[in-house]
Amino acid sequence: MPPSTAPLYAAPWPVLENGDARLRRRCAPVATADAGLERDIAVLAATLGEFRDRHGYGRAIAAPQVGLDRRLVVMDLGAGPIALVNPEITWRSAETDEYWDDCFSLPDCVVRVRRHRHISVAFRDAQFRRRAWERLPADVSELLQHEIDHLDGCLMTDRAVGEAAIQPIARRAHLVGPQRPAHRLQLSRIRAAAAAIDPVFLQSRQYMSAPLSAVAGATVTLKDETDNPIGCFKGRGATYFLAEYHARGGRGPLVCASAGNFGQALAYAARRYGIAVIVYAATTANAKKVERMRALGAEVRLASSDFDAAKAIARHAAAAAGALMVEDGREAAISEGAGTIASELFADDPALDAVLVPLGNGALLNGMARWIKAASPGTRVIGVCSQGASAMADSWRGGRLVAHAGVDTIADGIAVRQPIPEALADMHGLVDEVVLVDDATTLRAMRELHAAHGLCVEPSAAVGLAAVLAARASFAGRHVATVLTGANLTPSQRETWFGDAAPAAPASTCKETAP
Repeated sequence: MPPSTAPLYAAPWPVLENGDARLRRRCAPVATADAGLERDIAVLAATLGEFRDRHGYGRAIAAPQVGLDRRLVVMDLGAGPIALVNPEITWRSAETDEYWDDCFSLPDCVVRVRRHRHISVAFRDAQFRRRAWERLPADVSELLQHEIDHLDGCLMTDRAVGEAAIQPIARRAHLVGPQRPAHRLQLSRIRAAAAAIDPVFLQSRQYMSAPLSAVAGATVTLKDETDNPIGCFKGRGATYFLAEYHARGGRGPLVCASAGNFGQALAYAARRYGIAVIVYAATTANAKKVERMRALGAEVRLASSDFDAAKAIARHAAAAAGALMVEDGREAAISEGAGTIASELFADDPALDAVLVPLGNGALLNGMARWIKAASPGTRVIGVCSQGASAMADSWRGGRLVAHAGVDTIADGIAVRQPIPEALADMHGLVDEVVLVDDATTLRAMRELHAAHGLCVEPSAAVGLAAVLAARASFAGRHVATVLTGANLTPSQRETWFGDAAPAAPASTCKETAP
């Protein structure tokens, strides 16, 4: 079985401890991908997992820690094993920090060490493809410096700095734990979501687009979330949220605000449990989406002139009625449900340089980013806002909530002017960049998707591709992915944006929401 398809299963090996001479030798480079490499990766993954199950900690292990003379590290940050073959530090930041470090091979102590705050690494993956991770986050940089030290025969005690630098392992929780980043969204719950979400929303199509790759000058992978009963990705988060709500004994009505797609998703998911849904939408909302929300059983109340104003009215109405207000972007379960998109994307191919995700209220971006940074820490996560609805971008860049008086964009699905505090906080440490695209480039991306694959997607669904087209030089030669988030267009929108070409597209891909 070739390494690219081999399961990483093996029995764990004993971990060598300080005093064993094998921990002090410089390991030899791995020359080629073969069955031996496949076996060694499996052994390290099994040993790491067994140690973590037994001791409650452990993020990575290096080959010499089990007696293997190979330049090989296996990490598991919570989204599955990652193999780094022949890892090499290619850049170190001038800034350094002190950390309390732990190690399988010195199980009785923790040690204060000094590490570079950020590093870049080059390596080969389990399929022996060349990879490069640039300017890694501080926690991953610290971890990889520790593991690469192991490959050079260096232990953490060799790096001890200052007085009382070596402390008993009993102090680990007090010294090491606070250094590690904490996240509201949980990887374990993203995995659990995959079992709770209605299967009709799972395993969406993903493929490399040759035509779009040629246009963009980069390898472009599409994750198409439009081929399901509500024509958008929102069903993942909504069905996971409803499953949890019902399991906790929730029976009362739910209130939400929506530009249309989340309202459809909540109504669709609530039907299974007989739970009433009231959706507040702007008077300018997409008529087709309003029609579909009502057809799915929601009571739709049109209020005010935009989404955020409708949300404020919905919040007051929910409080007055004693109903639960469900905010897309605030509820962790909704973001975690959306995170399953990333788990599917990276199960297919983790060698992505960047993932560009539409950014409205942040549920999709944050759920995906949480998984991506655990599955491939060097993959850049880029949120994409419309230039005419830049509140989330301004808030992220400024590090504080920035609300705008209005929005002006064709991308109604991401037309947010009042960011959600929890969503902005979730972005910290997970999102590498937020960019803006104008409506003209978004429209071009929509038309490129139609020309290449017969897809009639909403403007919000096309902003990821638009960002690649707008910054072609930045992505040249890279492998990027984006999510096509929805395809719910009115006939007039299709006529306006696609003209005579729209009716000629295949009925299965140029679609409105199914009944």
